[in-house]
Amino acid sequence: MGKSAENIAVLGLQWGDEGKGKLVDLLSANFSNVVRFQGGNNAGHTVVINGESIALHQVPSGAHHPGCFLVIGSGSVLDFDIFHEELESLRKRGIDILDRLLLSDKAHIILPYHIAIDKWREGGSIRIGTTGRGIGPTYEAKAARHGVRVGDIKTSGLLEKIVTLYKETSLILGNSASLPTPETVSEKLLELASPLLNCIGNVHEYLYDAWRQGKSILFEGAQATMLDIDHGTYPFVTSSNCTIGGLFTGTGLPPKALNKVIGVAKAYTTRVGAGPFPSELTDSICEHIRDVGHEYGTTTGRPRRCGWFDAAALRYACRVNGVDALGIMKLDVLDGLERIGIVTAYKSKDGKLLHTPPSSIQDWEGMEPVVDYFDGWSAPTKGAKSWSSLPSQAQKYLKGIEKTVETPIAYVSTGPDREEGLFV
Repeated sequence: MGKSAENIAVLGLQWGDEGKGKLVDLLSANFSNVVRFQGGNNAGHTVVINGESIALHQVPSGAHHPGCFLVIGSGSVLDFDIFHEELESLRKRGIDILDRLLLSDKAHIILPYHIAIDKWREGGSIRIGTTGRGIGPTYEAKAARHGVRVGDIKTSGLLEKIVTLYKETSLILGNSASLPTPETVSEKLLELASPLLNCIGNVHEYLYDAWRQGKSILFEGAQATMLDIDHGTYPFVTSSNCTIGGLFTGTGLPPKALNKVIGVAKAYTTRVGAGPFPSELTDSICEHIRDVGHEYGTTTGRPRRCGWFDAAALRYACRVNGVDALGIMKLDVLDGLERIGIVTAYKSKDGKLLHTPPSSIQDWEGMEPVVDYFDGWSAPTKGAKSWSSLPSQAQKYLKGIEKTVETPIAYVSTGPDREEGLFV
């Protein structure tokens, strides 16, 4: 198969962990470039190749295709410790990406001070349920205009910027906080970044030239719509725009550079951490989904909350992102269930029917899901590679998703391996 003639974005539509990594890995062989445009190492994309599970946190999921150039955009935040570990892990598998990697000089760096603030907050009385990786405080420093950017590594002003963050963190946490000195942080950062100096550059210029020359680009989103800082279940969200707008601010490309949007969702719903989750199940079905689907966080290992497919949230996500087609992942996890639900709307505590997620966190209180049930299937979908090989009940369920979400399905995953699934 030749290279794609279109630029495509793959975005999550739920609360993250939808299986975007697998779909990006499948598609990236047909693209010249794969771009990660926002988020940090709080996101984990898992790719399964020949039965081997490979987790990536900051490296774009096209890393396993030698013909793919890998780009990390300015909307991302980078932890050089974790990035170094990922590069070493890939090298052990015989994959060296330094000659096909570009890091935006405008991306921000996660420092130990950001991590310390994140953990301090999560240990307090108001917990959001973050990964504790310093992502939020890094974006805060960016918005406050005193963050440290990747390009600063190449300048003489690096230490001065780190000192500013050190002083502020000391004021927040108190003098008793055990913080590394700015000199220690600077020295380690320069050491870790040393092999990457030739990879740091102007992402906007590179991508603009690639677009104008007709070189295809695959954009890989991290997290998902319902975790978006503006459009998600605020305040239980991430700290960046993981919806379509974040693609343009995180790369500098104009909207007309994008041809299609593929939205990714599981055949059910999960979320990690605190926050509203109206389709959540707390019974044996939840345990079945969690055990069969291995629903534990790629980054933290935390057990995920599991529930029925939330079509109301997904329809909203499709509208926000202008989704052209859906990728439905992990259909096989539902094999063997007697009946399967789709949440079509919400009913508020005063009896009002809502067909879109509310904005205020208070409005979620007492919210009940409105569920349509479908017959389950006894024949397995595991490993199915064609629509006709799916049980008729599974086909009806997928058609039910299309109808309620008002968006066609383009791909269905029927197992973790890259070979298990079908394009519709």
